[in-house]
Parts: sequence; structure tokens; C-alpha cells
Amino acid sequence: MIAKAPAKGKYGADTYGLLRYLFGPGKQNEHTNPHLVASWDPEWLSGGIFAARRRGWMARLAREIDAPMTGHDVTLPGGHVYHVALSIPRQDGELGDGRWRELAEDAVARLGFSPDGEGRAGCRWVAVHHGLSKDGNDHIHLAVNLVRGDGTVADTYRDWPRWRQWCLDVEQRLGLTPTSPANKTAAVRPTRAEVEKAARGPQPRPSRDFLRLVVRAAAAEAATAAEFVELLEREPLVSVHARWDSENRLTGCRVALFADLSASSEDGRVWFGGSRLAHDLSAPKLMHRWASTRGPADLNDTTGLSRDARVLDTAAEATHSAHLYVKALVEAEDTSAGSGGDDIAHAAADMLIAVSKAIDGPVSGPLSDAVAAYEWVAVAPHRVQPVRWKSVAVELRRAARSLLKAGVLSRRARTGPGAVALVLALVALVAEIAAWREQAGQLRQAAEARRAAGLLSSHSVVQGQRPSTAQLGSFKMPSPERAALARRLNQQPRASRPAIGGHEQARGSDRGRAR
Repeated sequence: MIAKAPAKGKYGADTYGLLRYLFGPGKQNEHTNPHLVASWDPEWLSGGIFAARRRGWMARLAREIDAPMTGHDVTLPGGHVYHVALSIPRQDGELGDGRWRELAEDAVARLGFSPDGEGRAGCRWVAVHHGLSKDGNDHIHLAVNLVRGDGTVADTYRDWPRWRQWCLDVEQRLGLTPTSPANKTAAVRPTRAEVEKAARGPQPRPSRDFLRLVVRAAAAEAATAAEFVELLEREPLVSVHARWDSENRLTGCRVALFADLSASSEDGRVWFGGSRLAHDLSAPKLMHRWASTRGPADLNDTTGLSRDARVLDTAAEATHSAHLYVKALVEAEDTSAGSGGDDIAHAAADMLIAVSKAIDGPVSGPLSDAVAAYEWVAVAPHRVQPVRWKSVAVELRRAARSLLKAGVLSRRARTGPGAVALVLALVALVAEIAAWREQAGQLRQAAEARRAAGLLSSHSVVQGQRPSTAQLGSFKMPSPERAALARRLNQQPRASRPAIGGHEQARGSDRGRAR
């Protein structure tokens, strides 16, 4: 179960307007049979004296919900309407009005909106059910006026962790599909306005999503802040503004798309700072990452096929070593914070980006889709990214940087045994990370890791070339490991190839699209 609660300071200020939306047709006519399933006053429910929808009933309901606030003349600058959506996955079916009423009443009591033992009157609230969502999820909307009956204001301090714990308790009690506990791994999502703006315009996805992939790819390739900014400045679609302190250290960086305009911005562009794209893309996090894994990309003076073969072999060896390390953690059931699993999971994101760029270049496909799916997996719970990286994770990140420096590989190299070996080793690593995340109780991250592994294994470079029959490259992989890799690959589901479009760019640029 998921509870989508409002952010602090972003509460509503129009009770009647919210009710009109909840009882209306919805933005895409998805609201069917809207009705109350629970209320602070049961007389508003079916069979009650106020249940009949006579003319003006909705305005009267709004006035009744707001009565304590207007009666005590209380004004809340941040808004008084606390709106929460409670939903269950599609596979859990429909709960029914009776069950939803029990859950709404229990949630109101758990969050402290009901009357308490100290004699404080409760808040006024209603729960509305208006059919399944467009994705088939059964859900209700809870609307609460934060002003209590005695004129005091309900406490919403740390409401998100409390909602998360309540959802976990409900899942266990009702046998619903389990979800992960609150661990600060959720992605920074585009707002509804950004999604709708992208749907109306020429860009196939919100600017925030596109820029996040661009910045993440530059961060993976760079070894210093100056190189990072230089890589972003080469992007033909992106505008960059970096801030430096007196010692020439990066203190902040924001990016914008030239084509994404806003009348409310001073320069007409919509800017995003690193932390507004992803929690691990803020300037302090990036500076710490580069300092912990500093080391030049080892390309020497080799060119052409010899260079391509060497960077592929180096990447495959580093990926294979990381796979063995995580496999040992899974066998030992070691999910502790300092075990190194988070280190490798975070560094594996860089390798995914490097493989996608080296093999597919700017073309969207299973590899770029795997990069997007894996983003959630890379985030370390509670800490966003590791404090220190194990040596195996450092080598994995350095190998990824070398592969990124090599650019798009030649056709012969990206379809040869070295590329096959690297992709198969990456499939095995990501699948093992999924097992490790699942052992740690991080179910959503485990699911996304399995999806990324399926997308990797569906790529044409490995289709029809299993490791038991194909040469895996020049790096030394023991025969038992080859057989285990084949078994692990055969366990991965064949994923479909969803088309996730990117922004168009001028032909011939290697850096115009993030992976």
C-alpha cells in the first residue's frame, strides 16, 4: 500500500475545490461512481440524514468540514486542507467500501487527526472512493481539515514516516503486496505540471527526467568538477550554470534545456539544480564521489580495435569481480551497511551508462531502458550514496570511466565477443544485486534490478549467444563461473522493448543524449 501525502507547506486552501475535483469526472474521465466511504460524521454516509445529494450538498459538506476553522477564526498560511491518496497495487484487486472505511478510520486515528485521550476534539475529514485509477489501482482520497474542533492545529511533524509505517502494518495485516520501508531511495519525480507540459510539447518526456540522465552520464565520465562542467557544456541541448568558491571548488551546478521555457523565470528558462534531479547529483555528493574514486581513465595511446578490445576486457573483468563480491555477500547473507553491496550497486550504475553509450550510442533501446530502470537500485538507503567505496567498487567505476572515454565503439567491437562478455557479466552482476537488495528487504529496488537485468539480456548483442557456447572474451573467467552465468541469465525474464524516446539532436554528436 502506498500513501501519497502532501509535502510540508504545500497543503491546500480550498476544501470545496478539492471536493469538486474528487466528485467530478477527473482529468481523463477516470472518476466513476464517486462516493463517500468514510467520514468524521457517519450521517454523511449512505443511509445517513445528509446522504441525499440535494442541491448544494457539496458546498454544505465543505462548510461543515471547515466549520471549526471558520468558527475559531483560524488561518493557516501553509494551507489547511491535508489531502492524501491511499492506494493498493492492481494485483491486490479491490478492497470494497467496508474495508476502506475501516482503513480510513484507522489511518485518521494513527496519524493523530481523531479525538485524543486529553480531551482535544478531532479534525473533520472525509474519504472518497471514485473507482480505479487509470492504471487499475484501487484507492481512496482522504481530505482532512487540519484545524481541530477546539481551534488547535493537528501535528503533521514527520507524517511521511508515520504513513509509511502504517502502510507496512496494513500490508502485513491484510496480506497485501509488500512494499519497501521508508529508506530515502525514492527518485525525485517530475511534477504533474511538468508531465502535462511534456505531453503538450515536442519533447517526449519531462525535462527533469532527460536532464537527470544527461547529468548522471557526465558525472560518471568525469573525474573532476571542471571536467564535469566541461562535459555538460558540450551538450547541444543543455544550458549550464556552475558556481565556484574562492578556492575554485564546485559549490553548485544547475542545468536547463534551451527548448524548455517559462514566463515566470528571470531568463525564461526552467533551471534544475543537481539535488532537484536526484539526491546523489548535488555538488557535495558529486565532489565526494570523485574524491573517493579519483584516477585517470587508462587509455594510453592505443587506438581503434586494440583500444576497444582492451577497454571492453577491463570493464568485463571489473564487472565480473564485482559480481563475485556481491555473490559472496548473498551467500553469507551479509546486508550490513559496510558490507560493500551499496558501493557496488552505486558504481554499477556508471557501468550501465558506459555500456549503453559504448554499444548503442545515441540510439534508444534495451540498454538505455536498463539505465533508467536501474536508477532506483543504485541509491543507498538512508545515505543516498556510500560514504566510502570498497576497492572492487572503485575499480568498477574506473573501468566504466575508461569505457565512457572511449566513446561509441566500432561496429566490430560492439558486436564481438568482448561486448558479449561484458553485457553477460553485467546481467549477472545486476541479477546478483537484485538478490542482495531482496535479502535486505529493499523490495522495490530488487524488482527494478530484475527489470534492468531482463532488459540487458534482451539486447541483440547477447540474443542467441549464450555463455556456454559463445566465447566470453579474452579475460579469464573460470569454467564453473561461465556455467553459473549461463544459468543466471536463463533465469532472467525476457523483457519487452519499450520505446522510451529521447530528445533529438544534431547527427554526429556523441554527447547529445544521456543514457
